[in-house]
Amino acid sequence: MLTPEYLNSCTDYLLGMYDALNQSIAEDIARRIVKTGKMTDSAKWQVKQLRENGELMQDIVKDVARISGKSQNEVKRLFQDSARTGVRYDAQPLLKAGCDIDLKLSPAMNQVLEAAIAKTNGNIRNLTMTTGSTTGGLYLEATNLAYMKATSGGFSYYEAIREAIKQAAKDGGYVLYGKGNRSQLDVAIRRSVLTGLNQTAGKLTELYAEDMDVEYYETTAHAGARPSHAEWQGRVFKIHGSSPDYPNFVDSTGYGSGSGLCGWNCRHSFYPYWPGISSPAYSNERLAEYDRAKYSYNGDMLTDYECSQIQRAYEREIREIKRILSSYDAAMQESRSEAQIQCIQEDFTSESVKLKKKERELKNFCNDTNRSYDSARTQVVAYKDSEGRIVNFGRSTAQKAVWANKKSN
Repeated sequence: MLTPEYLNSCTDYLLGMYDALNQSIAEDIARRIVKTGKMTDSAKWQVKQLRENGELMQDIVKDVARISGKSQNEVKRLFQDSARTGVRYDAQPLLKAGCDIDLKLSPAMNQVLEAAIAKTNGNIRNLTMTTGSTTGGLYLEATNLAYMKATSGGFSYYEAIREAIKQAAKDGGYVLYGKGNRSQLDVAIRRSVLTGLNQTAGKLTELYAEDMDVEYYETTAHAGARPSHAEWQGRVFKIHGSSPDYPNFVDSTGYGSGSGLCGWNCRHSFYPYWPGISSPAYSNERLAEYDRAKYSYNGDMLTDYECSQIQRAYEREIREIKRILSSYDAAMQESRSEAQIQCIQEDFTSESVKLKKKERELKNFCNDTNRSYDSARTQVVAYKDSEGRIVNFGRSTAQKAVWANKKSN
């Protein structure tokens, strides 16, 4: 079993690596849009456009190979740590009762762990390579849009290029799923790794429970659970069949399905429960408190779940603005036209003001609703320093944004 707190933060360092890739994609798109140059003959424009797109793909493939090589070791460390952590949690009731048990992973558990590591690393490679291919289309869409705007006479050349940069930065690196659905790279990576970790921990718990002849599971609980998961969190279930006091585990929780326990982006887990030995981890009062609307915001009373959705929306907006600012900054550094630099600088200042406003709103919201402000979730580029902290290394663009905001006031 893994706690919701462990699952909430275990992927931060890994995501920092992919944030760097996503940032590189947005900046490279911006530079190449500026490099495409003056639009004259439409045929020449298309040839030059496609040539630039080919160079962009080479750069992305190189970055993907480099970053994925680093992250595979990190994924392996995450899984091994989660397996050891999960076994320790599962054994706590028996250890407290004085039972002599072996905390080592069995050969079968190690096989599940190794297979899960390979599977999740494969998922990450697929996600990043999908991002590389969709980014090429993103460049073509942005430059085509700029061309049509400028030739229509409704926009100046500089305005059209500026809007194309902004649109490309807004989209950033994303992953395509079936039926045309797509997701931002950082969101897709977090979902893939978190789900893989939790499902692996679940499989290890199943093997451990089988070895110990366990008949019951208890699920974890946390504030802010999605409503469909709040129905079964923090409760005890019978693994096989059911009884008046203990409903069936799979039927009640949806374990094994994408929308159920240990499914997509789920922070819940489960662990063995021994009636007469184990004590329930969550009282009915505590579970009711998780679901209660107790935070006042804009005249409404909100639950933890509703607060979490508002906070995630703020964080997505802030990351989007930061991608836009970084792309503007890269474009201005690449451009040799003072007129174009001035045009982009105006929007850079406007976005800088918007960024500071959103950051203030998010911090005020967190203060008003007693939530922690997680800076790792608002960073576009992150890495782990010597003390193990998640920090932002995009200092240059950040400082320019602060200065632009001050000048506008």
